[in-house]
Amino acid sequence: MTFRTAIRPLVATTLSPGTRPFWALFERSRDGSALAPGITAVVAARNEAYTIGFSLRSLIGFADQIVCIDNGSTDDTLAEMRRFQEEHTADVDIDVVSMAGALLGECREAGLARTRRQWHLRWDADHVAVTTGPDSILVLRDEILGDRRPRTVQLSRTNLYGDLCHTSRTSAVVDPGEPFLMRFGRGIRYREYGKFDAVRVPFHYLQTQAPGRHVFHLAGLKSDENLIHRFHYFAWREAVNREGGGGEPDLRMFDSFKRRRNLLLFGTNEPRSLKFRYQRQLSYHLTRFDTNRFGDYPKVLKDELSTRQRFEVVYRDGRPWLRVDREDPEMLDYRPTPDDLAWDPEAFLRRFLTEEECRLVGIDPLAASQNFKTDPPSG
Repeated sequence: MTFRTAIRPLVATTLSPGTRPFWALFERSRDGSALAPGITAVVAARNEAYTIGFSLRSLIGFADQIVCIDNGSTDDTLAEMRRFQEEHTADVDIDVVSMAGALLGECREAGLARTRRQWHLRWDADHVAVTTGPDSILVLRDEILGDRRPRTVQLSRTNLYGDLCHTSRTSAVVDPGEPFLMRFGRGIRYREYGKFDAVRVPFHYLQTQAPGRHVFHLAGLKSDENLIHRFHYFAWREAVNREGGGGEPDLRMFDSFKRRRNLLLFGTNEPRSLKFRYQRQLSYHLTRFDTNRFGDYPKVLKDELSTRQRFEVVYRDGRPWLRVDREDPEMLDYRPTPDDLAWDPEAFLRRFLTEEECRLVGIDPLAASQNFKTDPPSG
């Protein structure tokens, strides 16, 4: 914990009453106009056609404005956003924006520039709100709209991986989440720190945590191509931010970085082999999701659970072995090659997991030498 982080609660509590007369000056849109009461949700997405419909529909009744930003999707994500806009234009104010080729942080900033309500929700395309029962996000809406304090609200997440029926062995099923919801003002910015973007708010903002489990995170319910993209993208952003203008020029380009890292970690750039090998290592992480322990599914997911779903985790010898995507035609009839079957997912996992995490997924952490370099050489 940094000194700034440690003293922030004290400073915010002290400064907040003194800044009250100036709140109206800060709480303006980026163009200086007055903000209307309510909540603006900004949803940035790339190749999230499967989850985006669930995500957007779960915001009906919570958000007064929804800004949908597509970042160069090659699937039906943008079409799904426009379909949602057509179907729900009477329910909520909806903007659809295309920003092909932009970085994620640039999409977040574009969402801030389009915010027209007093509260701002940074919503991901794989987030689904709980809208019924004691954890309903609609209860939170009533509470925050009655509060003018400049503050952020951290929302916990219930995480699903692989398909709707599984979660992870190596990370928290319910995590504390992030400050997704905040009182809006012109001083709010998104910045990249290492490999992730994060929001920066003025120092007088209080930081609060909402009780309850308001969000389901469909973290792994993405196409293999999207999962592999994200696996490399965040490592690339971390390397670029760490090294600035240094390093190999060719590795400052994402495609070059990805190809080099694929060879290093998966031993191939052949698309079908790459997908198969990625799913083999992912299967070690998976375990069944227990609704008795972690709560029932959001309303918009229940109909999906009663149908033949797009994603399904396949078992072999009593444990997860592979995740099937029924909408990926190039993998439906794929038969793994001898090299695919010889590729060792356990050696891959030892590069990234701690000894304790290795034991959680059922592999011997000491079966091979460790301390591998996980990123391509950069200079």
